[in-house]
Amino acid sequence: MRVDSFLSIFRRWLVLGLSLLGAQALANYAPVPDGYVLLSIDNSSRYLVAGGARFYIPPAQVSLYSGASTVALSQATINSYTQIPQDGTLFRQINTSQVYVVVGGMYWAIPSATELDYWDDWKVINNIPNSNWQEAFVNLAFSNKLLVQERTTSQAYLWVAGAKFPITNSSDYTYFGGGGSARIIPLGSLANITSQPWCGANLRERSSSTVYALGYISSSSTTMRKAATSAPAHSDVPDGALAPFPVFTGTPACIW
Repeated sequence: MRVDSFLSIFRRWLVLGLSLLGAQALANYAPVPDGYVLLSIDNSSRYLVAGGARFYIPPAQVSLYSGASTVALSQATINSYTQIPQDGTLFRQINTSQVYVVVGGMYWAIPSATELDYWDDWKVINNIPNSNWQEAFVNLAFSNKLLVQERTTSQAYLWVAGAKFPITNSSDYTYFGGGGSARIIPLGSLANITSQPWCGANLRERSSSTVYALGYISSSSTTMRKAATSAPAHSDVPDGALAPFPVFTGTPACIW
């Protein structure tokens, strides 16, 4: 294991990054190359860098990255780096085959080798630790509203809080971005995504001021319900998108 000087790495990476991306693009990203390991000088925790983001390496998996170059930093400095990789980053959990690409601050499954041929473009596929890496994406995604469109298709969707809502008219398309602003994602990546958001999302239809909390009435319930709430909305959605959810007069919950 080689421990590199953070200053020497930072200088080389900063010059390259500024020349290619601009200063703002580097904000909150780890200023070291992908594949490096960040070592906390406070508690010996380790993090893999992929797409400029930090991924915690559980102690049982440290040996899997024993050959990586290491940069020692304070835990506070490491914590300041984002957990969301840059758009275009390809990654998979180490020792697994499913590859994901980051688009719009969210990860999207690449469902086939044919589709991977389009997205890899000679890029490195980062092998990240098997940990709870999805949590950071979920925390962001409650307020991360994306207009998306699968590659080679014409149907656009609003994606928010883990759900997809089809855009069925030009008014909605314009309201949620329009003008060709839909982010292109892998063909087939929406196949397993439904119109049911993550439990705990607060949503409102775009022409309504009523915000609904989405959740369940009991731990045994399988039907998601909506209840009016005074809490702020995580996002707005197309008109009619919340109609399929039955109204509940109590307070829906997610954890019992």
